[in-house]
Amino acid sequence: MPTLRELELAFVRGMFDTTDVTAERFICANGMAPAARLAIYRNNIVHNYREALRDVYPVIERLVGEDFFRFAADRYIPCHPSCQGNLHGFGGEFAAFLEQFPPAAGLPYLGDVARLEWSWHESFHAADGSAMAIDRLMTVAEAALPSLHFQLHPSCRLLASPFPVDRIWAANQPDAAESVTVDLSAGGVRLLIHRRGDAVAIEPVGDPEFALLAALMQGMPLRGALDAARAVDANFDLAAFLVQRVSDSTLAGFVVPTSTAIGSVAPPGRGQGSQRSRLQKRDLSVNRA
Repeated sequence: MPTLRELELAFVRGMFDTTDVTAERFICANGMAPAARLAIYRNNIVHNYREALRDVYPVIERLVGEDFFRFAADRYIPCHPSCQGNLHGFGGEFAAFLEQFPPAAGLPYLGDVARLEWSWHESFHAADGSAMAIDRLMTVAEAALPSLHFQLHPSCRLLASPFPVDRIWAANQPDAAESVTVDLSAGGVRLLIHRRGDAVAIEPVGDPEFALLAALMQGMPLRGALDAARAVDANFDLAAFLVQRVSDSTLAGFVVPTSTAIGSVAPPGRGQGSQRSRLQKRDLSVNRA
């Protein structure tokens, strides 16, 4: 007799490979063929996986049609079964799958549209993050500014694409006008996907800001992230970036290296203008550091 683990593995293989009949040998017919009994479970599992993909990728389904989407999903599912009980984590490899799926070769933008939908999905289900008051930056000694490690809101995702995937996404929303067309030659985009409350925003950002955000997301200190931005645009305005991204909670906090002293500075003034003025002065010190 097989062990329990061997039975479980045989069952799982039978769910995703109809040619594997190992599990059938251990099932009593009792009025129904073992293969038919297994098929009930298989159909339920595949149906649930397929519906999970449809929930995450409605734009992909609209672009290719229901029949093609089902065709693609049924070939994706056996190769990428869920590794967890929560189906919110299922489907993350669908973009890469579509890029390598020969029947979809005529739609080169499809993979990046899927990445945008997955980013939206992850952002929507991400943990909440606490807001950071911009005045907190005023408590950091100037010598410490270049070494700060900023933390992005947990919902933040970045996506770069050579296609206008944000416009493709918008044109395929339920409330979009039927006559909307998207010019694929319009150029690529750099996108910040982030959640505010229950709403997920898809926001185009400039190349220097995208470079800075990507560097911060990779764990670079402010000095390295600013260098990345100014390699794209030497005049990148760090002060304006900090005011905007702290205000909209994209930047949710920062960590000061323990080896760097923290001191006090002049009391903060009132209004965003005075905050930006002080940050611009500090920006110079970061730039010289």
